[in-house]
Amino acid sequence: MEVAWVGRAAAQPAPATAQATSPLVDSLNQRRAQAPDTARLRLLLADATALRTTEPAEAKRLAALALQQAKAAPAYLAQQQAALLLLGRLGNAEGDFAAAAQHLLSALRLAEQRHDLLGQGSAYLNLASTNKNLQQYAQSLQYARRAQALLSQAAQAGDARAAKPLAVAFNNSGTVLMEQNQLPAARADFRTSLQKSRALGDSSVAVLALYNLGGLALKQKNGAEAYRYYRQTLAIDQADGNEQGQAESWLNLGDALALLHRTPEAEDAYQHALRLARGLHALPIVRVIYNGFASLYEDNGQPAKALQWQKRFQFLNDSIFQQESAQQVAELQTKYDTEKKDARNRLQAQQLQTQQQVIRRRTTLLWAGALVALLLAGLAYSWVARRRLRREVEFAEERQALQQLRAQAVLDAEETERRRIGSDLHDGVGQLLTAAKMNLQALGSELHLNTTGQQAMFQNALDVVDESFREVRSISHNLLPNALIKRGLAQAVRDFLNKIAPDGRLKVQLEVVGLDQGGRLPPTVENVLFRVIQELVQNILKHAQATEITLQIIRNTDELTVMVEDNGVGFDPADLGEDAGIGLKNIESRMAYLGGRADFDAAPGRGTTVTLEVPLSAVPA
Repeated sequence: MEVAWVGRAAAQPAPATAQATSPLVDSLNQRRAQAPDTARLRLLLADATALRTTEPAEAKRLAALALQQAKAAPAYLAQQQAALLLLGRLGNAEGDFAAAAQHLLSALRLAEQRHDLLGQGSAYLNLASTNKNLQQYAQSLQYARRAQALLSQAAQAGDARAAKPLAVAFNNSGTVLMEQNQLPAARADFRTSLQKSRALGDSSVAVLALYNLGGLALKQKNGAEAYRYYRQTLAIDQADGNEQGQAESWLNLGDALALLHRTPEAEDAYQHALRLARGLHALPIVRVIYNGFASLYEDNGQPAKALQWQKRFQFLNDSIFQQESAQQVAELQTKYDTEKKDARNRLQAQQLQTQQQVIRRRTTLLWAGALVALLLAGLAYSWVARRRLRREVEFAEERQALQQLRAQAVLDAEETERRRIGSDLHDGVGQLLTAAKMNLQALGSELHLNTTGQQAMFQNALDVVDESFREVRSISHNLLPNALIKRGLAQAVRDFLNKIAPDGRLKVQLEVVGLDQGGRLPPTVENVLFRVIQELVQNILKHAQATEITLQIIRNTDELTVMVEDNGVGFDPADLGEDAGIGLKNIESRMAYLGGRADFDAAPGRGTTVTLEVPLSAVPA
């Protein structure tokens, strides 16, 4: 059955000729001639199936002969169905999709008439391939899903022959989904195909699913995942002795390693692929390898090497085109010679006219070839330029994502450490101080302190332990505020502000607008903003000499704004020392992690206003 996949070239059958037949064909013909009449139809179908990939023309002839013989006997419906199915597969292989569809639909009708689930599923599977080749993806996917349903029913009914085509059906539907850019659904079908083929123990289907998963990972720029899949395809190809598969596996491994910026390993993979492809004379693969080297060195800032490989790619591309053009001319010449031989008795004027037509046709082909070569060169240049621009955009996005991840890791580690220290202080030092106080009280009861001085000293010791416990508890709550965890940002900020000005000497005003609408903010946003507000207020207490602090938290539909203002001595941001500069940079980096920004409006003698803006649609969860 026809199988579609990514990154794996189909094996090209040897061209059949009318002048000679292979020893295998001669042997099979001789065997059929010596067989009894009752076995010849079965042997025709078996021989056509065996020759399908190596001698497709002979396979097509035998399948057509088998169909003719089967139609002569009404009882041979199963043989008619098998011959039609084989002719449909051969039509797909040679690109005659109209004939393929006609044969496959006829096979489907016979399978339905015979209630043959396996036959129906096989017909739908090959019709899916026909429509995929015609780029009719919606119809192809519909056929593939129908094939999966029928083959599953056949497998559940105990037909072990349905297992392999069922695995192939999921692989083929995955390729159609990938063509439609439905990547999650495609990945699910490829993984189903891989699971079923492994359960079946069939490496030929498993390697196709792995190739497709690798191609999908490359399409999504996931180099690590692609590398993992292509290492598996390489192992299978090496175990099967498939040198072309090994060349393609090494080539795809090179692409994955290049995506991971593991340049030396990518070079080594491309060299492995190049040696195998040259040994096989697989020029199309060699051409792709050359282009891979060019892209690798271009992306790594080695333009001289990139240009060298690009020239090799262009030269080989032109050579392949010239070979194809020469082959077309040779085919035309052969056709002309055949016609000339068949028309020996024609008039010399007719021969001259035919020869002139061939010359004009050849000239037209040469001009068309030159125009196509120029068009290909222009397309290649445009493709390289677009790819370079796309790579630059991708690298910028990757750098931004890495910065985001680095900021997230720092903030997560900092918050984790705060929680650990706060918990240790509360559960460790706090408990020790409580135990110390209880021991002192017990000791005081036993000592019977009589003098006023002794009682005062003992009470002072108890007061010091109480004060230490309160201090430890205050530090622990600042590091791990329960209000932030249980009741959100607004209440945590209120508790914090109440603690810094309990005596009323520092006037603190807090205004919260809209924060109770739309539910709690994401935990990351609340944690980051609370720490930034803590940092700003502590800076005011340490340096500003302020008597008033105004803090506003305003939540709009798509943005959260925090404003912290004081009437202190102010400062000049340009005159800050290294330590103070680091503090402001930390605040800016925290806000950048949320996708927001921090604005500092400060000058000596007029206080300071800090405005924090966070777009709620861009914040991490």
